[in-house]
Amino acid sequence: MRMKLDIIRGFLTIGACMAAVMQPVAAVAADWKPAATVEIVIPSGPGAGLDVAGRMIKNLFDRAQLLSGNSIVVNKPGAGGTVAYQYLNQYTGNGHYISLSSPGIVTNRLMGVGQIDYRDLTAVSRLYSDNVVVIVRADSPVKDARDLMARLRRDPKSLSLGIATALGGANHIALASALKAGGVDVRNTLNVVYKSGGNAVSDLLGGHVDVVPVAAPAAASQLQSGRVRAIAVSSAQRLTGPLASIPTWKEQGIDAAYTAWRVVVGPQGMTPAQVGYWDGVMAKLAAMPEWKAALEKNYWIDEYLNTRDTQSFLEQQLKAHQAILGELGLQK
Repeated sequence: MRMKLDIIRGFLTIGACMAAVMQPVAAVAADWKPAATVEIVIPSGPGAGLDVAGRMIKNLFDRAQLLSGNSIVVNKPGAGGTVAYQYLNQYTGNGHYISLSSPGIVTNRLMGVGQIDYRDLTAVSRLYSDNVVVIVRADSPVKDARDLMARLRRDPKSLSLGIATALGGANHIALASALKAGGVDVRNTLNVVYKSGGNAVSDLLGGHVDVVPVAAPAAASQLQSGRVRAIAVSSAQRLTGPLASIPTWKEQGIDAAYTAWRVVVGPQGMTPAQVGYWDGVMAKLAAMPEWKAALEKNYWIDEYLNTRDTQSFLEQQLKAHQAILGELGLQK
């Protein structure tokens, strides 16, 4: 009997020792926070929409002291974001690296642009969606969306489309999905690809292309100049402010809507504690009045989702983009 009691006491002692050893480890894991400078990796060049948003996020991090240390913005443009995601994954399991990313983390692998998609990264949160406005020159013979569809149904190459920054990108899909819904042969349209939206708009103003889909803030500045007209906005509902008069595709009889969502991801292999930390930071950012003001100023749609829901959202987007890119003949 005494031997049994001794054995039981021994196990209890061992268990207590193990608990004492493991408790600080669990506490450290639960309290993870950056111990070095955080890099906000942007998969585009300076001045692009993602860069503007990334720098705004960095400023709000600083202003509200959301991070325990410093942060910097690092631009890694190229290959539809693949260069940035390859850079992220050089730091596997490192919570000091995050990226503000676009639908490229779903479409790149589908189109054979690269071998990395969201499944090779760590989803953190969805923040917002950018809207696309389709513009023509102020003196263009294209009157509205119905006229645009009619012309391109007769001859898909009768109008040139200025696409930035790649076929299969958000601007292209926003326009092409609407054209397809309007009965246009989207595999035979005349697409002219540009390195930036600014270059596409410049050629539109110079008469070198006929139709350009651009981000809403870029469209707003051009509309104020009076040199362009807006044909449609790609969102499901009208925007506000100076862009409130632009009709949606659906208002013009075309059953289409598409927005360029923006998500935050980290490198593959991040720990639950690291993901939990960033999930909390992004929730605080999304609730900031300054962030909500930025959304309104840039015509962005507030679509914040936490980590779990963002993962589900990306899985849904993979299926949706498989169908879209297949219809456009862009899936490899």
